[in-house]
Amino acid sequence: MFSRLLLLIIFAFSFDFYADEVDGLPELASEKEKRKMQVRRSKVLATSVARRVTKVVENLDLAGQYEEAQTILRKEKKEEQAKALDKDIAKFVKIAQQEVDVLKKGLADMKSYDRSMVWYYQAYLNLAYNDNMSAARSNYLKLVKEEDATPQIKLAAYYTLAQLALSEEDVDGGIRYLKIWFKTTPEPTPQAYVFLSQAYYIKGDTQKSFNVIMEAKRLADETGITFRENWFNILFATHTDLGLRYEQVPFYEEALELYPKKKYFINLAGLYNDLDRVEDYIYLLKTAYTKQLLNKPGEFQSLAQMLIGSDNPYWGAEVILTGLTSVEGTVVVEQDCAIGKVLDENGEFKKDRRGNFIEEVVCLDVYGPGFVRPGTDMANDPEDKPFLEEDKRNLTILAQALRAAKERDAAIEVYENLAKITDDGEAFIAIGNLHYQQNRIDKAVEAINKGIKKGNLKNVDFAQLTLGQAYFELQRFDEAREIFKQIRESDKESVKKSAKAWLRYTDAEQERVRNLELRKESLS
Repeated sequence: MFSRLLLLIIFAFSFDFYADEVDGLPELASEKEKRKMQVRRSKVLATSVARRVTKVVENLDLAGQYEEAQTILRKEKKEEQAKALDKDIAKFVKIAQQEVDVLKKGLADMKSYDRSMVWYYQAYLNLAYNDNMSAARSNYLKLVKEEDATPQIKLAAYYTLAQLALSEEDVDGGIRYLKIWFKTTPEPTPQAYVFLSQAYYIKGDTQKSFNVIMEAKRLADETGITFRENWFNILFATHTDLGLRYEQVPFYEEALELYPKKKYFINLAGLYNDLDRVEDYIYLLKTAYTKQLLNKPGEFQSLAQMLIGSDNPYWGAEVILTGLTSVEGTVVVEQDCAIGKVLDENGEFKKDRRGNFIEEVVCLDVYGPGFVRPGTDMANDPEDKPFLEEDKRNLTILAQALRAAKERDAAIEVYENLAKITDDGEAFIAIGNLHYQQNRIDKAVEAINKGIKKGNLKNVDFAQLTLGQAYFELQRFDEAREIFKQIRESDKESVKKSAKAWLRYTDAEQERVRNLELRKESLS
């Protein structure tokens, strides 16, 4: 409950650097302090206090149960039923507060231990239900001054005091309380180190923040605790601020494995690109695409072009096709299942014959970002247009991918669409070449002539050479010879050389065909 009230932004970060003692790490509890925490002295509340404390606990527990039910109802989008439980929650909280108020009237006559429990529950109510952080801080300060308060309760109080101090922008106070906590706790946690690192970062002491977060990472790895996503944020922030850009790579890799989000894909891909790790770069972008995380035209285009260049043209074509036909939307990515108490029609918890709460597994669809067709119910905005426009660049990339994948007929279809929107003849030349490769010579001649006529070609001589070869295949030798004569003076050496060779070959072939026809005539 504290988390919903303490609106703290907790970052996190990590790295394996210094083996020597570093500045910023807190002093840990001595063996004496550890033993003190481990020794459990039996402390009993006065009967009158215990009776009311029991009522406080019971009512807070009931309030918590109804809050859990609210959470389930809201997940099921039953907001009206969820809101109806507010009255019940408020009723239980009110009773708990009334009991605490009665206890507070007798504080002067209480033992130190009893008073500590009163301060504890009042602080809890202040935080969880009254949204009064200042009052909560005041009560926790009273608690830690009680000589007979248990070490465990004092520890919890100091930790919460640190959170409250930071929430009120008292950074130095937050650091001070955290240091007390570290000095008295028998088992410091990675989360506590992250918290301290956050405080140093807010204060502007990046080096101390870095040192402490590194200790958090070391401890998490040592104890097998998963490094939380928000902890990684301070890890990356401190690395960047200290100029340790490329040292972040293994941490981005770990973060990506644990939390496969677009920002980690993009940041890590950028690092791979800077380090010339091309294969890793392409693989990462392919994975991002597979997980439907790409949503910008440049991302689709870059990935497709790299895939074409790395002998993955089918993938490249698929990426562009997705961009041309999809928009951002919401799709079911998984199911979230949990055990929850069952409510009846009146909003009360159902019980069995023995009086036990009835529980069942409730599974809800978890939605996430994905590629969907424009105009569908799952599209974020029905008016959204596909990620990519059917413009010259995108159609060219798609056609090139299909061509490289040897999907020639599909490529021709794309080039035909491209020819309609461009002011040059390149698309027709490509169509002609594809027809030529499939031995559709008549269609090749037709397309290449259209391309030459439309003009604005990057290399008209190459187009003429292919046209001459097509005429040759059709035994239209005179037309072929005329073209080869034109381009044998080309300023491109390869074209000039090929034209001269094809001219000789055409003359020889024409003579061979003529002689063959004469022989047939003589035999007839």
